[in-house]
Amino acid sequence: MLKTLPLIALLFLFSDANAQIPAGYYNNAYTGGVPKTCANLKTALFNIVSIGTNVLPYNSSSTFDTWDAVNSIDTQRNDANTAFIMWDMYTDNPTGAELYSFTPVADQCGTYNAIGSCYNREHSFPQAWFGAVTPMLTDMHHIFATDGMSNGKHDNYPYGEVSASAIDWTSPAGAKLGTCSFGGYTGKVFEPIDAYKGDFARAMFYMVTRYQSSMAAFQTNSSADAVLDGTTWPSLDNWALKQWYKWHIQDPVSQKEINRNNKIYGFQNNRNPFIDHPEFVKLIWDCTNLLPVNLLDFKATKNSSSILLQWTTNKEANFNKYVVERSTNGKTFYAIGNVKGKNLESYSLTDQNLPDAKTVFYRLKLVDVDGNYNYSKIVSVKLQNTSAGITVFPNPAINAVTIKLQQPLTLNSSLKITDVAGREVMRIAIINAGQQEIPVKVNQLPAGRYVVTISNSKNLLYQSFLITK
Repeated sequence: MLKTLPLIALLFLFSDANAQIPAGYYNNAYTGGVPKTCANLKTALFNIVSIGTNVLPYNSSSTFDTWDAVNSIDTQRNDANTAFIMWDMYTDNPTGAELYSFTPVADQCGTYNAIGSCYNREHSFPQAWFGAVTPMLTDMHHIFATDGMSNGKHDNYPYGEVSASAIDWTSPAGAKLGTCSFGGYTGKVFEPIDAYKGDFARAMFYMVTRYQSSMAAFQTNSSADAVLDGTTWPSLDNWALKQWYKWHIQDPVSQKEINRNNKIYGFQNNRNPFIDHPEFVKLIWDCTNLLPVNLLDFKATKNSSSILLQWTTNKEANFNKYVVERSTNGKTFYAIGNVKGKNLESYSLTDQNLPDAKTVFYRLKLVDVDGNYNYSKIVSVKLQNTSAGITVFPNPAINAVTIKLQQPLTLNSSLKITDVAGREVMRIAIINAGQQEIPVKVNQLPAGRYVVTISNSKNLLYQSFLITK
């Protein structure tokens, strides 16, 4: 039967009138212009998002229900930009061609026989945890359109990171089911793909805030005890809080979430505060002393022949070390040094063995005492002078090489040779200004690949070469 939707629903379906946070919506989350913290902030948000909400019917043949909601808020354009398809975060391929294409309404289902056969309504906070009753049953802030079989694999398991050696199931998109690898929990978990881990984490934070008065009752349902501690604050077991906070940081709020949040407010009359104000997550749960180091700043500065990495912090709780990682493409990172956490306000490390690249990228791996970790933002530095200004011959070499510069040196410089591990194996402290060809004996070095670097206060030149025996 064709539904006759109320005017407000029709306006919602075809427009995005509520495109921003309503003025004053979060006023009660602040005192004197300063945000509340800990349990006080969580309770303030509970009151804000719980009062005056509209509860949708789960199934209705005549009015706007949860099927209508997912069919209108969880869509995206297909790869060819010719039609709308369902935006399934379990099978989506954010970086390439879609693996599956679900047509809104036509491909919705309650049963399925394979991945990609149809989509249904996924309660990311499982129904069994809250007894499958309203308003939780129809709260769209945790209901997403997802592939039916992937939804079934999630079942009542919590979200977490799956051990590479204990995977029970993997979807073509990369979602996994298996034994948890995150410290503090050894049960079975469901792991979404990286692109949407933050989305699900913020949905979990919303649920334990919106329904904080029900946490004690929820904890005894099904497998909810795996993540809930039965309290109004912090509401979550240690491992779940740390796991989801990690995802919240690594996968920041996206435009997709913002648009969805605005649209849900249009018919449900409440918002997910952790999408509007991601900083609220830390303000609420930092008081547990379970969240990792509070990194204030991380920057990289190029010097004459090295890069200085500096970072500042105002809190380290149950913290072990910083692992400094480097990349030449911004994707694949390798550790170049460790710095022990000592409850200092500032730290630094100098990268003296720069790679043969035009740009270098750095990030910090923040490792807790229990082995769990988070990553900092990525910073990059351009190496203005690259291998284009230097030639090494013969290459390969046996006993000696000549290093030829395109232009004579304008300043006194230093020369160093490093191996593939970045270890310095030879250094000439002073190369006089004016030189353009520099002979270097390498007969004492074993066969392998090396990088020669010539640097002064204004220039950095480097090139790789090979030694054979």
